[in-house]
Amino acid sequence: MSHAAPAPSRLPIIKVYAGGIATQLLTIGIARFAYTPLLTVMQDQDVLSAKLSGWLGALIYVGYLLGAMILSVLRNPAIRLLLFRIGLVLAVLSTFAMGWTQNPWLWGFSRLAGGFAGAAGMLLAAEFILIWLTRNDLRPDLGPHYVGLGIGICLSGVVALALGNDMPWQDQWLVFGTLSVVLLPFAWGLTPSPDGATRKASANSHHSYAPATKLWFWVFGAGYLTAGWGYAVGATFSVDILTGLIGSNNAAVIIWIVLGLATAAGAIFGSVAARAFGIQRVLVVCMAGQTLSLAGYALSFGTIIPFIAAVLFGACFMAVVSLSLMLTGLKTPQNPGAGMARMTLLYGMGQIIGPATTGWLVAAHGTYLIALAAAVALMILGTGLTLWANKIE
Repeated sequence: MSHAAPAPSRLPIIKVYAGGIATQLLTIGIARFAYTPLLTVMQDQDVLSAKLSGWLGALIYVGYLLGAMILSVLRNPAIRLLLFRIGLVLAVLSTFAMGWTQNPWLWGFSRLAGGFAGAAGMLLAAEFILIWLTRNDLRPDLGPHYVGLGIGICLSGVVALALGNDMPWQDQWLVFGTLSVVLLPFAWGLTPSPDGATRKASANSHHSYAPATKLWFWVFGAGYLTAGWGYAVGATFSVDILTGLIGSNNAAVIIWIVLGLATAAGAIFGSVAARAFGIQRVLVVCMAGQTLSLAGYALSFGTIIPFIAAVLFGACFMAVVSLSLMLTGLKTPQNPGAGMARMTLLYGMGQIIGPATTGWLVAAHGTYLIALAAAVALMILGTGLTLWANKIE
């Protein structure tokens, strides 16, 4: 028998989602995504090579993966809350650190810390919100939470566009660091805290999803790994790819901002579509859409196709992430955070290998075409694996 508390009024719900959005803005939008528009600025100012940019991008995902590994085995709510707050602080410090040094090793440690902060924002905040919603007998919906990721992409692009290419790259990082300080108290204070009672209520809640089997987990997770590769290539190198296609960094940053708006819309679209058609069906469509978007990045036909590709990429990758994590959480009700973390380990493998391989291929061949072709091929495979997982269900 469920012992859910009476449903809260609208104001607490708004506060909880606002905390999630602030967390996404801080740990993903700034600590993670500020690197994407500033990557081109740092290359233009001759402080960052293509190969080093790829390795720094990969280190972000190494940090993310380390965070997910830790979260996949830790069950104590107090320790998970502590790690969440450590991640918030690291998001601020890692952003400032990029502007405080020109040492590639320290940049690497900074991106590693930023990746860990991203795990705190993407996984722990989602876990805390999902448990809070279940505890209060509300529909489990992470769509509004992940809107913050799209807004964060917009924020990184708008700030980078406003600062321009002429402003020293160090100062641009410090501006982003200042913004992170502003967001910190909102992410810290509004995101709900976990406790034993909320976890028990979550485990006892009723939903229509069968518990995850080992076969389902590995088939679905393998498909999610390919999505991680495709996401990492598209997200890390979008501005640089679009600059090469369009010939204008400002135009590319504007498209990056549009991508952010599409990402925010994708989180809501995924939530609404899942209600009407089911999570699994919507996931397959969005995996296919992410595949098409990466193919669009490989086509150099003016600005229209890259623009459409960026919009499609933003909407589809966000829907894939939000729905995959929510589905995993619902199928592992005893400990949804650990289930989401384990799935993220597989996603993170693609996120690490993708940027490093892309940077190496670009340095070797002078073009993104081969790297994009590899990402498209893997995404086609991943879409098929997601279909297979649906049949297992």
